[in-house]
Amino acid sequence: MTVLELKSYAKVNIGLRIMGRRADGYHDLDTYFHRIELHDNIRLSFELRDETSVSITGNEGYMPSTATDLMEKAARLFSTMTGIRFHADISITKRIPVQAGLGGGSSNASTVLTALDSICGGVLSRDDLMDVSLALGSDVPFFTSGFAAAHGQGRGEVLEEIEAVDLPLVIVQRRGDVVSTREAFRMADEERRDRLPLPPWTTDAARWRNLYTNDFDPIQPILKDRDYLECASTALFHSTSGSGSSQILVASGPEDAARLTAMLEASSAYLDVIGTSFSKFIH
Repeated sequence: MTVLELKSYAKVNIGLRIMGRRADGYHDLDTYFHRIELHDNIRLSFELRDETSVSITGNEGYMPSTATDLMEKAARLFSTMTGIRFHADISITKRIPVQAGLGGGSSNASTVLTALDSICGGVLSRDDLMDVSLALGSDVPFFTSGFAAAHGQGRGEVLEEIEAVDLPLVIVQRRGDVVSTREAFRMADEERRDRLPLPPWTTDAARWRNLYTNDFDPIQPILKDRDYLECASTALFHSTSGSGSSQILVASGPEDAARLTAMLEASSAYLDVIGTSFSKFIH
């Protein structure tokens, strides 16, 4: 039996444009992905068997009993692609907020997929790994790429590595907020206008607020909260991550991050505030 202790990192989006609806029903996006230090912990036990089976613990609090965890889908797809039969026992300690635009489920799936490939001696090519990742979800290829930061286009699978930054940031989520990704895409489709891609990438975070916007901002309930906006306006940069509902506030340094955290926590009892930082290096 092989046992691995793994870290599954979250991501944020710095700017996101919905470029248009494709013939296959998906939408082309233009965004900058950046890995952050916030992570889940995954314990993966692997043993060769005659038939593939997967058991997962730790996801009971957020995964409906009728749904299949993306980690299980990743394991079974790996088995189908390679012909390798095994039992995978997966235990997860969840720290990344779910359905928050931070890519937690996608990261978990990528972490399991790449760990299984490593255990089995790297049987899949990089192209195969990226194809499997895209089959699992639009954000999964970024995590599989190994990039700390990347320019993402297409569904998110067309990736070009960019220079990463090393700054603290604060993740904010307001309890009870529900965001409809479907509604945001519907609004974009109805506009029926040519959309310009995001401006070129810069690591100068002080310039981000004038360069990178997120097309999902209009459907974020928290962005109608004056108290939150007053706090957020003092950050170096603030924006929605992915389709939301989480918001990211970039700080100029540790003291600034502590100031933002204190302001946010004092402004409302309904905000969940997480301090973290951009990840400049691959662990």
